[in-house]
Amino acid sequence: MRQLRRKEYQEQALETLEKFLECARTLVSAAQAFREFSKLPYVTVPFGEAVPNVCFRIPTGGGKTVLAARAIERIAKHYGGGDAPVVVWLAPSDTIVSQTFAALSDPAHPYHQVLAQRYGDRLTVCRLADVAQIPTQDWGRRAIVIVATMQSFNVENTDGRRVYAFSEAFEQHFKSKSEFELRILQSLDSAVVSEADLAENPERAKLLSAYVGKPKQSLANWLALHAPILIVDEAHNAKTEKSFVTLTRLNPSAVLDLTATPIAGSNVVFHVSAQQLQAENMIKMPIMLTEHTEGWQQAVLAAVHTRGGLADAAEREQQAGRGYIRPIVLFQATNETGDAPPEKLREHLINELNIPAEQIAVATGKTRELEDIDIASPSCPILYIITVQALREGWDCPFAYVLCSLQNLSSATAIEQLLGRVLRMPYAQARGEPALNRAYAHVSETKTRRAAMILADKLVQNMGFDPLDLGALLLRQPDPTPLAFSGESWSTRIDDIANTIESALEIPLSTKAVLPESLAVVRTEGETHTTVLLKGVVSDEDAQRLIDAARGAAAKEVARRQIEQHQAMVAAATSPSHAGIAFGSLPRLAFRDSPQAPLTLLDREAVLEEVEIDLSTNSATDIGRFDVVAEAEAFEIFTDADEGGKLRVQRADSTQIPMNYGSSNLQSADIARWLDNSLFRDLPFLTQAQRYAYFERVVQRLVNEKSHSIGQLAEVRFALAKRVLAKLQEIRDQACRVSFKQCVLDEGWALELDTVTGFSFGANNYPASPNQRYQGRHRFKKHFYPIIADLRAEGEEHDCAAAIDAHPSVAMWIRNLDYRPGFSLPTSYGNFFPDFLVQLIDGRVAVIEYKGQHLRNNPNEIEKRAVGKLWSRKSQGKHPFDFVFKSGDSGESLKEQLNALFAPQ
Repeated sequence: MRQLRRKEYQEQALETLEKFLECARTLVSAAQAFREFSKLPYVTVPFGEAVPNVCFRIPTGGGKTVLAARAIERIAKHYGGGDAPVVVWLAPSDTIVSQTFAALSDPAHPYHQVLAQRYGDRLTVCRLADVAQIPTQDWGRRAIVIVATMQSFNVENTDGRRVYAFSEAFEQHFKSKSEFELRILQSLDSAVVSEADLAENPERAKLLSAYVGKPKQSLANWLALHAPILIVDEAHNAKTEKSFVTLTRLNPSAVLDLTATPIAGSNVVFHVSAQQLQAENMIKMPIMLTEHTEGWQQAVLAAVHTRGGLADAAEREQQAGRGYIRPIVLFQATNETGDAPPEKLREHLINELNIPAEQIAVATGKTRELEDIDIASPSCPILYIITVQALREGWDCPFAYVLCSLQNLSSATAIEQLLGRVLRMPYAQARGEPALNRAYAHVSETKTRRAAMILADKLVQNMGFDPLDLGALLLRQPDPTPLAFSGESWSTRIDDIANTIESALEIPLSTKAVLPESLAVVRTEGETHTTVLLKGVVSDEDAQRLIDAARGAAAKEVARRQIEQHQAMVAAATSPSHAGIAFGSLPRLAFRDSPQAPLTLLDREAVLEEVEIDLSTNSATDIGRFDVVAEAEAFEIFTDADEGGKLRVQRADSTQIPMNYGSSNLQSADIARWLDNSLFRDLPFLTQAQRYAYFERVVQRLVNEKSHSIGQLAEVRFALAKRVLAKLQEIRDQACRVSFKQCVLDEGWALELDTVTGFSFGANNYPASPNQRYQGRHRFKKHFYPIIADLRAEGEEHDCAAAIDAHPSVAMWIRNLDYRPGFSLPTSYGNFFPDFLVQLIDGRVAVIEYKGQHLRNNPNEIEKRAVGKLWSRKSQGKHPFDFVFKSGDSGESLKEQLNALFAPQ
């Protein structure tokens, strides 16, 4: 049974979503939570401030479906408050609905397994047409995922009218609901039977007349009663006034949008970068771009030659036992009136380049030679695919490596879809042959320096990549020969390298335009359009003058965007990582169980193997003060005098929710069993017998000593589970801290540094989310990568980074990531990721952690510092380590602390 490995950026996205939902739940306002959480304004349309409506921005190739499947449990657990959620999954088309439904309902598919891991056999996946067939008793007991298109809920089409219409199929369903529960529907648009409904449906007027003023027994109303979680795939297509009406009618409890290109007004809570996708082998990077100005035949020949070289690499890959790959070229031909229509291109490949006909397939609206062909099969002979616009929606081509576009790029349609095909990494697995980890683009473009800018626009505007990704994502020529580190400061070479980067910016000029003298005007077209050559770093002043020179708001925005993209490519070219310079590796702390034992990397889990915890003590079952505040979903219904007495619905304040179920057949064993089912994945260090016995003792203590009823505990089971888990983690952490001091800090174990599997830094080994990137105006000259992660635009840590960047002993530095694949040291409570890694001129690599004065005596920080000092001592002076503060231990300035740390030892 195939399973998908969890990816770091997906974990980060889900963790971010959890924190936001917890904040929204606490504040009872998604809007306030988003503003406090992201420091950005929250767009309340169309759901208001209470309903969380956030977006994951995931570029092409990022795996939206599996992330959405994993998000369902998090939303239900941290906001919906239920362990049997109703989910409406909206896909952009019938084709994608079919694919999504097939994956989510197939027990052997990894997407289904994501849901089944949480809900087991309490899971139902269905299409919209089958909702009425789900037994009434399953609602609230099973997790129900309904896959449909947005159009299915559009009241203007036939399916939409059926969704909102009175239906006898739901009669038994509605009979199970009380009048109080049904009153929620009164506030929803067109949810009750009206006199107008009778007039519109004369053939059913007699039946409907008995329900005037009452909720319609409709599919849409039945879903609305359950306040479903909405998953909106390709959400940029759903942000219209019509779709807003559609979505609000479903009365969602939470909405998660997934798109590569969110429109203005999307509440983006997490944005995935190209580096993050590349680090998880989701995409190939970079795209090696070649412009061919001598004609389309030259582009075709070059693409065929590129494929030939890749085929040789693929054969070596297979011989090395790393699997089968058959590199494929995607040709984007012109239409019939162009120079290279599909049949003419096919004839050219066969007659001029001697390519066998069976290796070529044409996939256009008229010719569909890819139907029912397994393109990934080793027996498939196809090496070249010719298309004009988009390939069939949802069709996968795992071996696409080369895009050859013969169309005019400025007017080419769907080129981003074809580019997306060649970007995807086959089977999400890095290859031993470096050439197979890259994508290739050959374009027939008559205007030099324009292709990169056009493709950059497609990557950012249509495929969801960040402008700062472009330098690593798109290269005009092969990488420079890697340079050996010679001790020379990289900053002395920046200007020469920057000036090798050129881009052509075409702008319609304002009549009053005055172009900067420092920029070269290459060509003027007519009286209004001018091509300006951007070369090297464009100053902020020149950039603003260029933008001001553009005629009209749209042209100004294009100029701003293209200048930003040019600057990003310059930033990449002038970074040491892009030039292939090596950043010194860092050894890892390791230990041996005995003098003859192999070296084992030291981490918290190794220490925990020495830890035994006793859960039978009185203190172990004392989870502290536990206030019973019900978590069940509840609403209050009231009349809004400000809107003419219209009935309104809002989430009830938790203090107004009834506390007691009254009589109940629940026993402490039922609560313990539920806790075990909810927490077993988080407690792998305990056996089932240990868990269950502990949970029962906790529940009995709450009942006997705290006077909580079983019914009350059942209501607040999610909060109880969270508190119990925190208590168990606290017990284990305390035991681990004691063992860590004995084994590591007091060197009870034989500790060494493992230099063989030391930590190293590759050119693209810096997967920082765009949400985390430095946005300040200060330009750092020595950072190893073109982007800087998790550094604010100002403040003490920023000042520390600036001091490191300016220090004469520093060759280059890295703002360390605080997650994998960042460099870390072990502590008793997890991995510690120091703030700065600094390559010194003399070849040593220093490690620095910046701390505010208020944390100087924090126990966790003291342990971090002790571990770092221990690691540094084991390096025998090769790797200095210390904490630095605004004012040092003896009052030293920041510069004095750095001088002392960097001084030769």
